[in-house]
Amino acid sequence: MIELWFQLIEKPIFPLLGLFVGCIMGSFLNVCAHRIPIAKSIVFPSSHCPKCGSSINWFRNIPIFSWIIQKGRAVCCSYIIPIRYFLVELITGVLFGYFFYLSSIDSDFVMLLVRCIFTSFMLAIIVIDYETMLIPDRLSIGGAVTGLILAFTFPEINLDFIQNSWLDHFSSGLDSLIGLLIGSSLLYWIGVLGFLIFGREALGEGDIKLLGCIGAFCGWQGATFAIFGGAFFGTCLLLPVMLCQKLFHFQKEKNDSDSELVWGKEVPFGPFLAAAGLFYFLGGSVYIEPWFEPFFLLIKNQ
Repeated sequence: MIELWFQLIEKPIFPLLGLFVGCIMGSFLNVCAHRIPIAKSIVFPSSHCPKCGSSINWFRNIPIFSWIIQKGRAVCCSYIIPIRYFLVELITGVLFGYFFYLSSIDSDFVMLLVRCIFTSFMLAIIVIDYETMLIPDRLSIGGAVTGLILAFTFPEINLDFIQNSWLDHFSSGLDSLIGLLIGSSLLYWIGVLGFLIFGREALGEGDIKLLGCIGAFCGWQGATFAIFGGAFFGTCLLLPVMLCQKLFHFQKEKNDSDSELVWGKEVPFGPFLAAAGLFYFLGGSVYIEPWFEPFFLLIKNQ
């Protein structure tokens, strides 16, 4: 039924449809990013101003456009709407539009579903961990369980060739489980090593659970890459910022001094892990997987 629906819709409409769906999902992710850390329901009450509590009418809650028209300010009070709301809606919309475009080419609804689900988990985690230094279990563990279920239900996610037997489902699910276990255990022992070297906790439990989620979707190769890729992304982003602060002597107000990056200051690692996982899952695996071939050859020759 779904494949027939794909065939009936003209292909040029797919990216626009994906953009529309993605913007709505981005708006929902903003709700999750605000409410989950403070243990509030993501369903009730309806959209309201975080400052004064006034209800937000639907025509003032249109993704992307509402923020632009209102110039980032609430109508009900003096609350300044963070640009994060606009960026999350825009990025999610663009990514979903790209996913729908890919599916219009290969008519692969399963991968469209998996791409959208994994991306939604990662974007929500990036925002929440960046703002609160916490990764909620409902996203990390919930994402890992979702990845396992999807891998078992749709073996084509992990297998190049399937024979439509229960062995395909078992093999795909096992690959996902191995990715979850190896990914989380690798980061756990890296955290232990960091504690022994620096004498303090180097990684949080949330990062370990997050890497398990990435492994459930991307396999152990993707989880392994996420560790080193996340560290690389973090270095590329944070090091220039710190150097600029040092070279140009940015003056901070007293109440903003805590936001300045300095050597030894704790920064969230989750956003970089999630970004590396997204990079691998959304096409980067083509460039990363050849690096693992010597490992497979070594095992094969044993």
